[in-house]
Amino acid sequence: MNALDRPDLARHNVFLPLLGVITAWLVCFVLSAPVRAQAPQAGRIAGIVTTQAGAVPLAGALVTLADDGGDRATQVTGADARFAFDNVPPGRWRLTAVLSGFVTTSVDAAVAAGESTAAAIDLAVGGVEVSVDVVAPTAIVPSVGTLARADSVNAAELEQLAAGGGFQAALRLLASVIEVPGGVSIKGGRPSQASVQLGSTTLVDASTGLTHVSLPDDAIDSVEVLPNPYSVEFGRFSSGLVVIQTRRAGDAWKTRVNNLEPAFRTPRNGNPFHIKGLSYFSPRIETGGPLVRDRLFLEQTAQLRYSTSDVPSRPQDELKIDRWFSSFTRVDAGLSPRHSLVATGGVFPRVSKYSNLGTFIPPESTVDLHSVVSHAAVTERALWTDALFTETSAQVHRYTTRVEPRSAAVMELLPQARRGGFFNRQQRETTTYQLIETASGVHRGRGGLHQFKFGLDLLHSRYEGTSESRPVLVRRPDGTLARRLDFGAPASQRIASTDIALFLQDRVQPTDRWYVEAGARIDRDGIAERLNVTPRLGSVVLLDASGSATLRGGIGLFFERTPSTAGVFAGFEDFVETRYDEDGSTLLGAPVRFRHTVGDLRTPRGRTWDLAYDQRFNPHVAVHVGVIDRRGSHELIVSPVRGAGGGELRLDSAGRSLYREAEVGLHLTYGHGIDLSASYVRSVARADLNALTAYFDTILAPIVGENSYAPAEADVPHRLLLRGRVMPTDRWLITSIVDWRTGLPYSVVDAYLDFVGPRNQGRRFPNFARYTFGAEHRFEILGKRPWIGVRILNALGSFLPVDVQNNIASEAFGTFYNSEYRQFRLQVRFER
Repeated sequence: MNALDRPDLARHNVFLPLLGVITAWLVCFVLSAPVRAQAPQAGRIAGIVTTQAGAVPLAGALVTLADDGGDRATQVTGADARFAFDNVPPGRWRLTAVLSGFVTTSVDAAVAAGESTAAAIDLAVGGVEVSVDVVAPTAIVPSVGTLARADSVNAAELEQLAAGGGFQAALRLLASVIEVPGGVSIKGGRPSQASVQLGSTTLVDASTGLTHVSLPDDAIDSVEVLPNPYSVEFGRFSSGLVVIQTRRAGDAWKTRVNNLEPAFRTPRNGNPFHIKGLSYFSPRIETGGPLVRDRLFLEQTAQLRYSTSDVPSRPQDELKIDRWFSSFTRVDAGLSPRHSLVATGGVFPRVSKYSNLGTFIPPESTVDLHSVVSHAAVTERALWTDALFTETSAQVHRYTTRVEPRSAAVMELLPQARRGGFFNRQQRETTTYQLIETASGVHRGRGGLHQFKFGLDLLHSRYEGTSESRPVLVRRPDGTLARRLDFGAPASQRIASTDIALFLQDRVQPTDRWYVEAGARIDRDGIAERLNVTPRLGSVVLLDASGSATLRGGIGLFFERTPSTAGVFAGFEDFVETRYDEDGSTLLGAPVRFRHTVGDLRTPRGRTWDLAYDQRFNPHVAVHVGVIDRRGSHELIVSPVRGAGGGELRLDSAGRSLYREAEVGLHLTYGHGIDLSASYVRSVARADLNALTAYFDTILAPIVGENSYAPAEADVPHRLLLRGRVMPTDRWLITSIVDWRTGLPYSVVDAYLDFVGPRNQGRRFPNFARYTFGAEHRFEILGKRPWIGVRILNALGSFLPVDVQNNIASEAFGTFYNSEYRQFRLQVRFER
């Protein structure tokens, strides 16, 4: 079929001239804007307040920015212990941090035009004022309020290494994160075993435990991954926590437009100047400044994304088409030097056409996904006394999604490909209301100085959904019928649940070089109707007086959030399974009706311990060595059970998992010109494979096979990740990412789509080796200073398949397909 004969592709080609007009208009807008909009003369100071040479973050510290003319601004560090002052004029500035029970400390910071200065203020225990001349951290510290070590990507790294991809792209820059079917895995866990927070509020869909928000790049200040934060304020996850901090507006109005350059599709491994259509276009805009000078600030960001991607193993004119818009607003109000308010809101609509197009899934067998996420939150911070700090957060988060099959024909599964339409049509809506109240302070008592925190976390969720399923036919390569599933009448699901958590912790300093954090959390699981107690213990030991060598460790329990789909599992459609002999007509036994049943549910949990050593030899070289052990239990598993009275698709809490890891990391920096990091991870991951969210995700799985405890989907014994940024001069930037790992495991099925032999054992995808290269040059154009360059994805053209023919009935059994090919992308960006 000619590309122009296809309606979607025809509309796509008609869109190109309009795109050119829009792009030209935006370019003219940027180039004609006042010089001050893109060439700011002010700088920025951002940092963290800590104690024990950077080992322990301190919340509730009052930070003052001053120059020779006196105090200019004040901030109170939040639960993450961080502060930031924007639009600071170039020159020498003094930062002073005050917190009861600690030494009042001042540091000098040098601010350059258009640059961001990192400042770390470390408070000693005591009561006399000291002054130092330090503007960069010398110890290895997390930037969230926990003793655990965090893997992080800041806004500059995201913009230079993975522009346009949002926080999901930032996660892929970390060695602790691996992309797997269905999302990303943190430390070997399933995507649903992790959680995502926007500040202190949760950002996941209650029905699946997954995150569907794509924030604009310009809204993100930092992304951090904490595999095991022992602070009990963090809960409802077992494998890891992602914390996103958003950007605050500065003291002067500024507007920035970026990503104006579209990327075009060209023939595979052919002429790069032969344009076949639009591949990627993701313009974004950021504007912000004071609404009321020194009191009220607005930061508005928005990003549009249009992308088309083909499947290398299918005709190039068959495309996945993804359109989403992301708008995020942040308002900061300084009510007084000791009282502040932060309000955020966003809307994130998305349409994905042919979303599951693949090697064995033709366009007519795919689905379109329509989704809208809306978010609104407000956080109030107050420093009541020199020793008491409170933070209150309230949030509303809503997620609606609709799954629409592209064809109404009956779904047929053959080894070589699917035929017909997708079997299920579904609609879901989840709404979450959250209230968090925390209080923290310091007290000198028995054992030394105590930093305490206690609070309440109330989470109410509502889920409503409908599901309609049609027959599924499983055929052999010759077309004869092997198996048939006939579903019952359309079903609807509805449930409301309330989770409540109370937590209390104390950080005590027994000696000058030893910090201990002990706490407990009591959670009520509203879906499983269980009460769970979560004890945790963490510790940091400084091995030298400077704090450049630290030993960290801890042990604790981490309970997951039970997804709403577990509570409505029995409300999905029953089905009748019929099996046929090789002739396709003779029955193999009587048809079996499967009912959805639920056993005695318990809250999934993980027991984790870790030990890590961090050493900073000098301001340029740091190393990290760590081990982690996590054992999961009570995990939600779906299993088909056949009996004399019929069949069951049973949901219970019999699942378990195991993850062990050893990691070695090296970080090299030299001024602003060189930043290189290398991480090697040796790990093992085992799990029961029939997890609830693996089959009852947004797109349902038509066949549920036998469960097995085996290598997990994210079992990657070896991984090496290198990433670097080098600036040979002030006008050149070279970026590289090398990602090498063991291939993921896969299972084998027969003509009935039953698993054959042990699952995920003995067979793996080829080893993964991907190299991304980028080169940019800073130009002077009409008073602007844009970075213009090119990024090459899969620069070496490595074979990176994502599909495999795993059906032993196929003549192509064992063949790998759908490898990403080399792609070139033009980059044009304007720095803050």
